[in-house]
Amino acid sequence: MKFIKTESIVLKSRLIGESDKVVTLFTKTNGKIQAIAKGARNSKSRFLGSSHPFSIGYYVLFQGRNYYYIDQWELIHSFLKIDDDILKFSYASYFADVVYKLLEEEERNINVYNLLKYSLLLLEKGSVNDDLLAILFNLKFVTFMGYMPEVDHCVSCGKKEKLMYFSPAKGGILCNNCKSTADDIFYLKSDTLNILRFLLKYGFNDIGKMVVQKATVDELDRLMTKYMDIHFDKIFQSKNFLDKIKNM
Repeated sequence: MKFIKTESIVLKSRLIGESDKVVTLFTKTNGKIQAIAKGARNSKSRFLGSSHPFSIGYYVLFQGRNYYYIDQWELIHSFLKIDDDILKFSYASYFADVVYKLLEEEERNINVYNLLKYSLLLLEKGSVNDDLLAILFNLKFVTFMGYMPEVDHCVSCGKKEKLMYFSPAKGGILCNNCKSTADDIFYLKSDTLNILRFLLKYGFNDIGKMVVQKATVDELDRLMTKYMDIHFDKIFQSKNFLDKIKNM
């Protein structure tokens, strides 16, 4: 019998049978897996909290024919503040949904694991603009998946001057002379481009100190949403729900 002992983040869960749950765990060592939490619907079950959304825990799992099974678990961190805030819960759901839909089963990616963990912790702490955090999450995610956007020179001609447009399909910045080579261009103000470059270069460093105008944040959000749509060809209902909650 194969056992796994690993730190994991709960991405989602669903009911199965009369008392069990199938928990999608993003494990630190084995990527995304499906695990059965026996009796998790029972209020007295020792596995009750093992399926709680976004919780980080230490899991001992054994492999069955179709699923892993949770043998033991120990809570490391539960995001109670996120549970009590519908807006933060919506951001967390979107982060988890991206990982759930875009990583293959048992595809190990320690960079994405740490990205999701740190993003959830910052979201709960509330020290960073939530929209800016979501933009950075997407930027780092696409980078770790091999789709880092080019922001230093024109992706068409290579020039570094008059970089005023962004094409998600082409994967980066276009100069004024090359804007006609793409049908999906976004006009970028210099401030927006500078923020994009800063986030790509420095990541989470000093993000809590950044003061960014709402118009710039909205511009980057639209750009990254389109970038994700183009390169991964997935529909994220969690993002649509998040946008609705933000506009309420």
